[in-house]
Amino acid sequence: MEENYPIPLTGLKHFLWAAKLESFKLAAEKLFVSEAAISQQIRKVEQTLGVKLFKREHQQVKLTHEGEKLFPYVQTAFSNLYQGINSLAEDPHPNRLSLSTMPSLATHWLIQRLVQFNEIHPELMITMDTSVEQQTFENNELDLAIRYGQGKYFGLKSILLMEDPTVLVCSPKLLKGDYITREDIVSIPMIVGITDGVQTALHNIKDAYGVKDSDLCETLLLKDGSLGAEAARTGQGISLQRMSLVADMVERGELVFANEFAFREYNFYAVAPENHFNKEKVKKFMIWLQQEMRDTEKRIQPLVDKLN
Repeated sequence: MEENYPIPLTGLKHFLWAAKLESFKLAAEKLFVSEAAISQQIRKVEQTLGVKLFKREHQQVKLTHEGEKLFPYVQTAFSNLYQGINSLAEDPHPNRLSLSTMPSLATHWLIQRLVQFNEIHPELMITMDTSVEQQTFENNELDLAIRYGQGKYFGLKSILLMEDPTVLVCSPKLLKGDYITREDIVSIPMIVGITDGVQTALHNIKDAYGVKDSDLCETLLLKDGSLGAEAARTGQGISLQRMSLVADMVERGELVFANEFAFREYNFYAVAPENHFNKEKVKKFMIWLQQEMRDTEKRIQPLVDKLN
């Protein structure tokens, strides 16, 4: 491509966020511009490239085939650009580590363990973002993220922290037998979170047990999927949960898990731009976090070994 090829950088940034959010309106809110500005900038990119990048639908936009081809390149390019800029800047907050993680991990695993970290490193303050919407590293404020997924994030480095299979759990009071069967799955309400990982696991469960959506008795969707563990413990239905989250309840006999099914495609990863892992504060946190994750993995291993 010639150097004077007129690709508007602002338009590409607007394209990136419109593609991520599948909405010109939401992209405009994210970038603090008008929806008309988003549309105008993307139209300039389309005119420059000579292709349509979006299919405009009612209150939503979808990438065209050409848009889908362009999207990963633009995403990687902006990620690399931000990493390059960040690598030149000194850390403005060397004693504050900004962490993004999922609500369930923060509430049921991380909070009670941070006391130990604070004792080891009293000079460091941890701030956490636990919103369901995953935060990005583009504003140079976020230092590290803990994600539950497949470890594939454009332009970011991922380090495996812990294997933690997703399992089906239920109060033994709701079951006719000693374990969860297909009959239970179609007759007892299903409690699931709205995250991609949980929805993917649910799809695999239906395949494994030969169950269709129409076969399910009822499905209760929870924004914070960790609430499903407590809902299952109190007899409200069958829930999809990570083994680490329900291990104590299983050991106490409050929950039973289906040992003929486990979703193992998603695990815990530490995620950040590669240069973030060179920050002294991130190094300290990673040493501690990896040890804590290894200890948890060892603790749940006897239960994991029972899975077929």
